[in-house]
Amino acid sequence: MKLQPARLLPLVLSALLVACGSAPVAPTTTITYDHQFNFSSVRKVYIEPTSRTDVATIAISDAQSKRIDDALGVELQRLGFETVSSSRQADLFLTWYLITEDLIKSGNCDGCDPALAGGHRYAHGTLIVNMVDPLRNQAVWRSVLKTSLAGDPGSASAEAARQQAAADIFAGFPPQ
Repeated sequence: MKLQPARLLPLVLSALLVACGSAPVAPTTTITYDHQFNFSSVRKVYIEPTSRTDVATIAISDAQSKRIDDALGVELQRLGFETVSSSRQADLFLTWYLITEDLIKSGNCDGCDPALAGGHRYAHGTLIVNMVDPLRNQAVWRSVLKTSLAGDPGSASAEAARQQAAADIFAGFPPQ
């Protein structure tokens, strides 16, 4: 059976669509919250230290963890909230989890984890941010950001991307 050019065109187009479909997608954010919680009294937020006991947080360096804390803190302050150094002062506790995907080799990059030989970084990630009511010890607000991670983690473009991600995360906080 001889393959005709007219029959080959759909196969080529299908391959192109699959290749284009694997390109980076725009970040998406999903927010859920407790509709009964009174967010109007929230003024002070305590960013809980990152747990270093689970696989997700062990996968990133202390420097990367600090950069995420800093970006979240800056955005909260921009929104008019005070980040406090003691949980006893807080109206809400902030916890976050980063789920990383697609470890790629990027050479000696600024901010890459030096514990991973050859300078590796992650290409995709999901950042989950919870606001926890300290009285009930339950999350009352959650934002889930799925995004591509661009650039070397310590670069200016990565810092701008972190600040934009923090703005996207807190776009619906506090709920109205």
